[in-house]
Amino acid sequence: MSRLLIVHEKRIPISLRKLAVQEAKKRRFLVKVSFYKDSLSSIAKKLNWADVALFAPGRYLDENILKHASRCKLFQLWSSGFDKFNVMAAQKFGIPVSTNGGANADAVAEHTILLMLAVLKKIILNHKRTVNGKWKNNGHGMDLFSAKDKTLGLVGFGEIGSRVGKIAAAMGMKVIYTDPNPRQENLNRVPSAKGVKLDQLLRKADIISLHVHLNLYTKGMISKSRLSLLKKQSILINVSRAELVDTKKLFKMLNSGDLFGVGLDVFNEEPTKPGDPLLNHPNVVCSPHMAAVTFDSHKNVIKNCFDNLERARQGNKVLWKVA
Repeated sequence: MSRLLIVHEKRIPISLRKLAVQEAKKRRFLVKVSFYKDSLSSIAKKLNWADVALFAPGRYLDENILKHASRCKLFQLWSSGFDKFNVMAAQKFGIPVSTNGGANADAVAEHTILLMLAVLKKIILNHKRTVNGKWKNNGHGMDLFSAKDKTLGLVGFGEIGSRVGKIAAAMGMKVIYTDPNPRQENLNRVPSAKGVKLDQLLRKADIISLHVHLNLYTKGMISKSRLSLLKKQSILINVSRAELVDTKKLFKMLNSGDLFGVGLDVFNEEPTKPGDPLLNHPNVVCSPHMAAVTFDSHKNVIKNCFDNLERARQGNKVLWKVA
């Protein structure tokens, strides 16, 4: 039987950990479990034992730890993002790293639309009005907007971005995107979508939604100067990584009224802390980095991860490699 090490974060609920362990046993893996907060020597010892490893989610481990994974045929990441994992060390030791293959793309796309509509309809503010019974002076919709006929600009047109575009197009939105190498299957999801340069997208879109991985090329891509290109009263949605955006400039634009609103699922500091002025702004809707996670998406992720671990165990070519 092949040996599998599952490395969890402590915050992962027991019920979710059990799903992974149950799947491992069903597929006849010998399983050991570790946590990122365990002693480095303990993690190293278990990696030395493992034939494959599942990181749930992918987090940084020093190369002095990863070098002990001499038996490992695959580092399988539970997550779709890989910027927090030590990919360079894995490459150094010749161990392939794979993501979940977009298994949670539908969940993220749905959540993106949720944030967009919540900002357009000021749902947080109006929920509070309803709960408090303060309906007077509520604007009667003069401060709210519909999605139909708005232009949605998608920065990144991969598995998630194209799914967002498909839903938006069905809602009657005009879809534009920027992506250096869009795959044909993603283009086929939204035949009406138009590809444009990033700066043109920022100038034309009523709503901008970010769907790119964080790396050396994308970090800070929505810079102070690029934020200045946005149409007045536009909306920014970020379910990717906070480091893509100049947050200080974003906050200034909210305060000046240049932006209508912002929807965020990712933050410079996670978990967030009480009192953050950006998160407390009345035109910001936020969620605790949960866009990708539903019961259904977890099942899809587990299937993809274990299908790939099976490939590695059998000596076959693994999928969704990032290194």
